[in-house]
Order: sequence, then C-alpha cells, then structure tokens
Amino acid sequence: MRKTIIGAAVLSAAIIAYGCQHYVHPSHTPDEHGNAAPIKQVATEAHADDIRLEPYESVDHLYRNAKSQLPNSVRLAILDTADWDAIWKRIVGASSNAPAPSVDFSREMLLVVGMGQAPCMGYQINIDTVFRDKDKRVYAVVRERGHGSRCGCLNEVVSPVDVIRVPRTIRPVTFLERKETNVCEER
Repeated sequence: MRKTIIGAAVLSAAIIAYGCQHYVHPSHTPDEHGNAAPIKQVATEAHADDIRLEPYESVDHLYRNAKSQLPNSVRLAILDTADWDAIWKRIVGASSNAPAPSVDFSREMLLVVGMGQAPCMGYQINIDTVFRDKDKRVYAVVRERGHGSRCGCLNEVVSPVDVIRVPRTIRPVTFLERKETNVCEER
C-alpha cells in the first residue's frame, strides 16, 4: 500500500511537471546528440496527461549508513571510478581504510543522497524508487525523515546517507524530494 501511495505521488508530480506529448514542439525533441530538451522547455500543464514513467527494474542499495562523514546535504550521480573514490572518502572519512565497493561503471552508475548533519538519532534519508520517462530522463524519489517534536532525542550527531546502484545512463537525473516527520506519542 505504501509503495502504491509513493508511486502515485511520484507519477502525479511528474505528470504535473512534464505534461504529455500529443503535439511535440520542435524544441522538445532530442538534439543531435540524443539529449532530451531541458525540463523548463517541456514543463507545461497543457501536456500533463500522457507522461508514462517506467520504474527501474533494479535498484540496489549499495551503502546506507546513519553516521556518514558528509557534513552537508548532497544529491549526486556518480558515473566514474575517480568520482566514486572521492565521494567514498567523504562518506567514510579520510582516515578510514574501508575500500570503496566495486562498481562496473561501463554498465552502472551510482546515485548518492546525503542529508547532512542532524543533531540526534531519528533522522533518515532513502532513495525509495527510480523512474525514467519516454525521453529517458531519470527521476529518483528521495525521502527524508526528520525528528518529530514529541520524539525523544539521543544526543548523537548523525549524517545519514544512501547510495544506490542503477543501470548507467547519461541522461539528466532529477531528485524528487519528499519530507516526512517522525510521529511520536506522548508518554
């Protein structure tokens, strides 16, 4: 049920943002390199009925941790080993000897989302789903969960991160943000 609600919310957001393609304006077609038109050229409510989003068949959570060393919020698409090694050192800390998980960048890419520092336990970040549209643009649904006002707080600074592996594409990646708050009952 929860995935259905999330899927419906993502689909609604994409439909509103992109619209249908009954009439394809010349600027909405891919250029000579196969790159899709920028979002701002396509996003009209008049074209909002026909966008079909295809979910990726495989979304592999490569690494998830509440105590990364990323001090700030990040949304990244990693397409090569050099970038992966650099962001891995930032995730685990420069003093860590933990090797970066291996990735076949000829077939795969990574999406990295980090929340940045939060004051206590109870904060989370997750990439729920990844979709692509007919122009092969990629949409990653990111869910951030914050600390509720009535929730207790273990005073330990956290910095949640989620890294997923998806099939490689050179198309743009759009991160669709969802923010939620933990709900705690009074004791």
